[in-house]
Amino acid sequence: MWIKDIVRKIIYKECSSSQAYISYMRSRGAKIGDRVTVFSPKTTNIDMTRPWLIDIGNDVQITEGVTLLTHGYDWAVLKGVYGEILGSGGGIQIGNNVFIGMKTTILKGVHVGNNVIIGANSLVNKDIPNNCVVAGNPARVIMPLDKYYEKRKAAQYQEAEELVRLYREHYGKEADESSLHEFFWLFTNGDTELPECWKKMMKLVGNAEYSYEKLRENNPPYENMNDFLKSVK
Repeated sequence: MWIKDIVRKIIYKECSSSQAYISYMRSRGAKIGDRVTVFSPKTTNIDMTRPWLIDIGNDVQITEGVTLLTHGYDWAVLKGVYGEILGSGGGIQIGNNVFIGMKTTILKGVHVGNNVIIGANSLVNKDIPNNCVVAGNPARVIMPLDKYYEKRKAAQYQEAEELVRLYREHYGKEADESSLHEFFWLFTNGDTELPECWKKMMKLVGNAEYSYEKLRENNPPYENMNDFLKSVK
C-alpha cells in the first residue's frame, strides 16, 4: 500500500498546477484545447481508463471536484447475475467557452456544446446544446445564455454594492481596485489606463481585443470608481 501512496504523491506533485495537469493528460492521449484551466488538479477526476476518449475545446474552465467518466463498472452486477461481461465506454466531448461548476460529473457519451455554463453539483448524462445554462441531477437546461446574460447584468449592481459594504465592515476602509476586479465595467469605459488587475480580466478566454472594443462602447452608470463608492451607503 505504501508504494501506491508514494506513486500517488509523485503524480499529485507533478500535476499540482493546471498547466502541468493538462500536459499530463495530453501525454496520456486526451485532446485538450487552448486556454483551458483546471482550478484544482488534485480534486479533478478525469477518467484514465481511456484518456483518448476525452476531447476538451478552447477556453474551458474546470472547477474543483469535477469528474469526467468515460466508462462504467455497473456491468459487474449484471455479470454476477447473468455471467456475461457487457462492455461500457464512450467518449466525452466538451465544446469551446464552457464553465463546469464544482463537483459536477459528466458521464460517458455526452457532448457539451459551445458557450455553456454548467451549475455546481450537476450530473450530466445527456447532450447539452450550445448557448445555454444547465444545472441539476440530472442536469437540464435552466435558461438560454442570452437570458442569463441579462440576468447577470442586472444582478451585478446589487452584488457590487453588497461587496463594498462587506469590505468596509471587514477592513474598515473602502474597497480597492483588486477587490472590484470583476465589476469595473460599472464605472469605466476604458478612456483611461486600466489597472493591471483589470487588464488581466480583459485577457480571459482569449478575446481581449473584442472585450476592449465592447468596453469602449460601454456607457457606465458611474463616472469612475470613486463615484461608485460614494454612491454605496
